[in-house]
Amino acid sequence: MADLRGVIEGLVRRPAFWRADPPLPTVLVMGPEAFQAIEMLAKPFQDCVPYADVRDGAHGSVLELVKALAGEHGQLGKPVGGSLLPPPRFPLAQFVVWAREQRDLPPEGGGTWPPDPQTHTGYREFKKRFKEWRKSRFAGYRNLKVSIDLVGRALVTWLPIGALAVYFLGGVTDFVGAVPLVGGGLLALVGAGWQGWRSIRGSLTFRWFGEQPYLTRKRFERKPQYALRLAGASEADIERLLVHALARDLREAYKKWITPWPSWGRGLYALLLLQAGTPDGVNARFLRLMEETTRETGLLVPMVVLAAVADVEARPQAGPAELDELAEAVRRWRAGARQRVPDLRLGVRAEAVPAAAPGDRPLSPLRGRAVGYWLVVAALVVLPMSWVAWNQWDRAAHCGGLRWAERIGAECVGVVNATREAPEDLFGEEVRRLVQKIDANNAYAIDSGRYVSVVVFGEFSIRKTAADDTRLAAALSELAAVEQYQRDVSSTPRLRVLLANAGNNFAHGRRTARLITEMAEQDPHVMGVVGLARSVTGVSEAVGELHLAKIPMVSSTATADGLGYIHDPAKPDDPGDPSPYYFHVGPTNFREAALGSRFVEQRLLANVSKPSAVIVQDGSPSDQYTNNLADDFQAVLADRGIRVEDRVYYTVEAGGISSAAVKSCRLKPDVIVYAGRASEFRDFLMALEGNACGEVKVIAGDDVVKVVSDHGGEIAAMKQVEVYYLALAHRTLWRESSAEPTRFVSGLLKGAHKTASDDSLILTYDAINVIYQAANTAYRAVGAGEAGALPSRGDILYRLARTAGDAAWEGSGGVIDFSASERHTPTDKAIAIMKVDEAAWGHAKPVVRCGLLDTGEAPGKDALCAKLPDAASPEPRRVR
Repeated sequence: MADLRGVIEGLVRRPAFWRADPPLPTVLVMGPEAFQAIEMLAKPFQDCVPYADVRDGAHGSVLELVKALAGEHGQLGKPVGGSLLPPPRFPLAQFVVWAREQRDLPPEGGGTWPPDPQTHTGYREFKKRFKEWRKSRFAGYRNLKVSIDLVGRALVTWLPIGALAVYFLGGVTDFVGAVPLVGGGLLALVGAGWQGWRSIRGSLTFRWFGEQPYLTRKRFERKPQYALRLAGASEADIERLLVHALARDLREAYKKWITPWPSWGRGLYALLLLQAGTPDGVNARFLRLMEETTRETGLLVPMVVLAAVADVEARPQAGPAELDELAEAVRRWRAGARQRVPDLRLGVRAEAVPAAAPGDRPLSPLRGRAVGYWLVVAALVVLPMSWVAWNQWDRAAHCGGLRWAERIGAECVGVVNATREAPEDLFGEEVRRLVQKIDANNAYAIDSGRYVSVVVFGEFSIRKTAADDTRLAAALSELAAVEQYQRDVSSTPRLRVLLANAGNNFAHGRRTARLITEMAEQDPHVMGVVGLARSVTGVSEAVGELHLAKIPMVSSTATADGLGYIHDPAKPDDPGDPSPYYFHVGPTNFREAALGSRFVEQRLLANVSKPSAVIVQDGSPSDQYTNNLADDFQAVLADRGIRVEDRVYYTVEAGGISSAAVKSCRLKPDVIVYAGRASEFRDFLMALEGNACGEVKVIAGDDVVKVVSDHGGEIAAMKQVEVYYLALAHRTLWRESSAEPTRFVSGLLKGAHKTASDDSLILTYDAINVIYQAANTAYRAVGAGEAGALPSRGDILYRLARTAGDAAWEGSGGVIDFSASERHTPTDKAIAIMKVDEAAWGHAKPVVRCGLLDTGEAPGKDALCAKLPDAASPEPRRVR
C-alpha cells in the first residue's frame, strides 16, 4: 500500500536551509469519499504545522473566510505547540479585513456611508477609526507579546551592528573613553527601537500595498485614506486583494531574510484543509482566486492545500489574438513568462477512504531547524555583547582605564602615567624598565607636594621591522636621558615626568596631542612638552595641536626646516609662520646641508674641477626629514657649484635600496649624499661596496649615528667606500675640546650609556633641562613655598624665550641660545662632521666641528664654520 502519510509529509516538510523553497501544490481530491480522504491525510499534521480546516458553507463570503484563516484569532495564526517559534502573523490581510468591515459600520451621526474617498469628512472619520484600531492592537497580553517579539527580532539585527560601531569608533582617533561604547549602544538601541516601532505600527510591511497590482496604494496616500478607498471598492477587487495579502503574509513568514528571522527556523509548511464541493461556493471561489493571483503575480504561497472538490476544472485556453493586438499579446506573454509559475493543481480521485497505517501517530513538530535558529539568535546577541564587554575590559586593563590614554588598535596612545603608574604590559621589556624607573621618581616628586610636570612626547610602542631600525634605540636613549635628569633633580620644585606615547612612527601624533591638551586643561602642574624627536607627519600634526593649546614645546632631535611652522590651509604655497610655542635644541637641516656642502666642496672635492653629486633619499611622503634634507642639499650644493646628477629615490615600504645603490654607481658621481633613514644605510653601503663603483665618498645626514656606532668597524673596513656623516651631538666632541664638560657629559666620557644613540641621549637631556630651568625660575618668581603657587605656561614660555644672550644655557650638546629669530632656532648650535674610523672611539672621529660647546670656549677658526647659517634665510624652505 502506498505511504500516503509519507507523501504529505514530503510536501509539508521544508527543504534544507540553503535550498530554495519549491512551489507547493493544491491537491484537488474528487470522488464520493473526497472529504474523508483529505481528513485522513491531514490528521497526522494538524497539531504540528500552521493548520486550518474550512468546511463548505461555514462562511458567507471570501472576506469571512480570510478572516477565519488570518484574522486576529485566525486558524493559521494559532501557536503551534512545541514548535519553539511564534506563529505566522497576517498584518496585511488583517488591515484589508478591517478596512472592508468599516463599510458595514456607519458613523453614529448617520449620513451617506461609505463616504466618498475624496471627501475630507470621510478621511477624518477613517483616520479616527484607524487610530483606535491600531491602538487596540497594542492592548492586551497577547499583543504585548507580539510587540516584545518584534522588538527582540530588531535587537538581533542591531546588536551586532552596534558592536561593529564600537569597533570602528574605537579606531577613530577623535573619540575617547566611553564614547565608542556609548555610541555603539545608542546605535543598537535607536536602530532596534526604530525597526521595532515601525514593525509594530506596520510601516515596514504596509509599503507592499504600493507594490502589488490590486487596488494599488498611491504614492503619498495616507493609510486612512487608502483604507477608505478599500471600503468603497468593488467586491471582486477586494477579494483579489484579500487573497493576495493572505499569500503575501504567509510568504513573509517563510521568507529567508538576510537578518535572523523566525522564518529561518520553520521546518514545516502551513496546511489548509478545504471542503469545496459546491463549484459556485465561497470555498471554491477562494481556491480560484488563489490560483489566479499566484499565476498573475508569481507569488508562490508556502502552504499545502488539500481540497475536496466536485470536479477539476479544465484550464481555459486563450484564443488567438487579432493581428493589431499583437503588441498587447506579447506583453501578456512576457508578463506570464516572468512569473514562471507552474500549474499548481494536482487532481486525484478518491473512490474509497484508505485505511490508516498501523501505528500512524501524529507527527511531532520538527525542532532541529528551530533550535538552530535560536542558536544563531543567541550567538548574535551573546557574542557581540561578550565581545564589547571583553573589549572594554581589555581597554580598561591595558589602556582604557587610564584617563588620558586610549587603545587604538594594538597600541596604547596618550599619556600613560597621568593618574597612576603606567601598566606593565604596554610596552616592550626595555622600555618598561625605564618607564618603571621614571614612575618611581614620580612618586618622590608627588610626595614632596611641590612639583612641576613635563610631558615627554615620543614613540614607545615601536614595531621594529629591520635589524638596523634605530627608532627603538633612540626612544630608549630619550627615556634614559629623561630618567637620569629627573633622578638628579633634587631642588624644589621636583620634576614629574609624564610619558605620552604617539604610537609607532608617531602615527597618532594629533590624537596624542589632543589628549595632552585635555589633561593640561585640568592639571596646572603641566609646564610643557619635550621630545617630538622626529620630523614626520605625526609630530608636525602634534605641534599644530599643541600650538592651538598654547603649550610650550622643546624638541630634541627633529631637524626639518618647516617643523614648528603653522600652515594656513587657505595658503597652500605659504610655509606659514613659526609657532611662538615651539623651540628646539638641535641644529636644522639647512645648517646640516650648509656645513656638509662646504665640506664636500672645500675638503672632499677640493681638487676636482667639475664636481658632481648624487642625492639618495627615502621618498616616503610622510617623512619630512629625508625629503627636506635632500631639498636643502640640492639647493646648497648647486650654490657652491657642485652639479647634482640626480636624486635617487627609494621607499622603506617598497625596498629598493640596493637598486638605488646601483643607480647611484652608474651615474659615477664624485660624492654621494645619503639623505635617507638609518635602517637602510648599512645595506646601501654594502651594495656600493659590492658593485664595481670604484672608490666612493659618502656623506650622510644625522640619522645614521646609531648605525655607525653599531657597525662602525665593518663600515670602516670597507675598501671602496669612505663614509662621513653629520652629528647633532656626540660625546667625542668633548674629548677634543677645551670646553668644560657638563656633569652629564662627564658621566658619558667615563663610559655611561655606552650603547645609547648619542644625539638622542644628549639633546633630550638638554631639552628637558631647558624647560625645567625655565619652570624652576618661574616657580621661584611666583612665590616658592606658598601653597598651590604654580607658574603658568605663559610664564614658562616667557622664560624659554629669554634663554638667550647672557642667559643662554650651556647644554650637554653645546650652547643653547634662542636669540636668533622668532623661530626659536638655537644660534650657532654645535654641529660636527664625523668620519667613520675603525680606530676611533665609537668608530667615529670629528673632522669638523662648528658652534660652541660652552660660553667660555673660544670661537673656532675653521673657514667652514664662518657665517654658517642657523636656518634657511630669509624664509624657511617649504617641506615636501
